[in-house]
Amino acid sequence: MAGQERHGSRRTYSSPAREASARLTRQRIVDAARRLFVDSGYVATSVRSIAQAAGVAEKTVYLQFETKPAILKAVVDTAIVGPEPDVPASQSQWFLEVLAQSRLDRKAELLAEATTALHERTGPVFAVAREASTTDSAVAALWSRGKRRHLSDMTKVADSFAEHDLIPTHLSVAWATELLYVLLGPENWYLIRHELNHDEGHYRDWLSTTLIQAFGESYPATREGSSPSSIHRHDRDL
Repeated sequence: MAGQERHGSRRTYSSPAREASARLTRQRIVDAARRLFVDSGYVATSVRSIAQAAGVAEKTVYLQFETKPAILKAVVDTAIVGPEPDVPASQSQWFLEVLAQSRLDRKAELLAEATTALHERTGPVFAVAREASTTDSAVAALWSRGKRRHLSDMTKVADSFAEHDLIPTHLSVAWATELLYVLLGPENWYLIRHELNHDEGHYRDWLSTTLIQAFGESYPATREGSSPSSIHRHDRDL
């Protein structure tokens, strides 16, 4: 009986060094995949080429990721989390600060800064994922989930505008949600940064000013003769 128990049991081996090595290998694969996806496109990038660029065997890649779409998901997820790994965007410090802010000019500024930083990290890989979603059903499912997550986050932001009485009285939370969903999406970042060839600062300022103008009817005229956008520009110059 004892012999059968010994035969049936499996011993697993793990150590901090072994786990750290596995994490480093996984990160090398993700970094290599990002470079190749952005430079060559999703379709043209093979798992074998990712393995070669990462300096590992192709089998090692498949031990970490079952499919190429799974590699792309890891690339996108890594770009999204940025400086706060393992923390969802809706629970990150910048997101909570945006929700808590009651001044329109400051709220728009925080939102523009954080959105710009996010798109600068994720924009190129989001463009890859968006293109790949038209030909790969697995990537299409990932893209759809990501858009639903974006809608959920923008709904929370819109609710915070309502809580602080920052939505124009003749408009609704649904309007605010739709505006934020479209305005802060990666598509507008790509248009301004790549098709119109503007720099990061231009996109950030455009986004902040557009937000203030859209929600500006609810903003108190704290300075005589000042519009929300002029107040914002004055504050940035202080």
